[in-house]
Amino acid sequence: MTEPNSSILLARQGIYDKKGIVCAYEILYRNGNPQYADVDNTNQFEGDSATSSVLTQMFTNMDMRTLLGNKRAYINFTYNNLIQKIPLLLPKDKIVVEILETVEPDNDIIKNLRVLKNKGYQIALDDFVYQKNLEAFVEIANVIKIEVLNQDEKHIEKQLSLLKNYKGILLAEKIETKEQFQICRNFGFHYFQGFFLNKPESIASTKITENKAQLLRLLAELNDDNVPMERIEEMILPIPKLSYRILRLANSPAMYRSKKIDSLLDAIKQLGLFQIRNWLNLLLLSSFDEVAPDLLERTLIRAKMCESMAKTMNYTNPHQAYTVGILSTLDGILNQPLGSLLANIHLTESLNEAILDKKGMLGTFLKYSIDYEQANFSSLNGLPLKEEELTRHYLQSIEYASSVIDILNL
Repeated sequence: MTEPNSSILLARQGIYDKKGIVCAYEILYRNGNPQYADVDNTNQFEGDSATSSVLTQMFTNMDMRTLLGNKRAYINFTYNNLIQKIPLLLPKDKIVVEILETVEPDNDIIKNLRVLKNKGYQIALDDFVYQKNLEAFVEIANVIKIEVLNQDEKHIEKQLSLLKNYKGILLAEKIETKEQFQICRNFGFHYFQGFFLNKPESIASTKITENKAQLLRLLAELNDDNVPMERIEEMILPIPKLSYRILRLANSPAMYRSKKIDSLLDAIKQLGLFQIRNWLNLLLLSSFDEVAPDLLERTLIRAKMCESMAKTMNYTNPHQAYTVGILSTLDGILNQPLGSLLANIHLTESLNEAILDKKGMLGTFLKYSIDYEQANFSSLNGLPLKEEELTRHYLQSIEYASSVIDILNL
């Protein structure tokens, strides 16, 4: 993967269909200069600059397959970007041209948008609130995004009634709660976006099945620093799926092994205690029933991001940072409060405090990883890493997650 070479902080946020499957990503970004220019910054020049910088990074210095897979990127464009026909420089099958709410529908803009539409580009209206003068935009748009944060049902219903003749896709954005998500589904939205969808709520009443309890017990013993390799083998052998995946991992090209490994114990010894612990933590989490693929991928990205920051900052045990990242989404995977789940695993006090309270250096790595994935870029100012280092870690973490999912057939 080509590494970024300028100060751009870049993250992605999933856009989900009715089945909860990621169908696209919105690209969220910020210039790494002292003003931290955003694309929707009130300073027009800074907004233009932010868009130009991130597009240069994305489509010349990055592997787009790493960032997007086979999905489209929703990218915000300013008035000047659209007048200059910047979207035409980008592949139409990879982007959705997102028009900021600050863009006025004058004749030049409408003309350029029609050119884009006729050439096969998809167009989305961001933060849409119906006004009569925006009807020209509505006629062109493939997607209309309606913000639901801090809006009651009457407001949403009114917006939809004004769009009753619209035949395109309706996307509810900035969904923050389960209630908002249910309301939007009931209203008939096609796509959904917001941090609630990235972090499933815990449901305290959900019972742990015996199968899940067995896996939690395995997690607990696995995280004992004194557990011997033979004991790990003994724990894994009764679970064929885990045995198969460990052997598959040990023999994968990513492990650079010249000799085929056909013994589970040999595979465990080859990988080493720290590696096998982290891989097994992941494999155990993926063994729980009905784990959303997107949640598993985000867990991997977070874990690798934690580990990468720990290595860059010369933390003594970066493997622990990886473990903190892996276990931090356990509540979303099992729909149980995180504290009670961790109590069953018997982690060290430092790991528990890092995961639950973001304490210590391990907690700092976790906090900054979460801030980055949620595009809370202003919260990253206290981290002694350059913007390009953070972006590189993030993109490499996405690449890592994708390769792991492929290797282990998750």
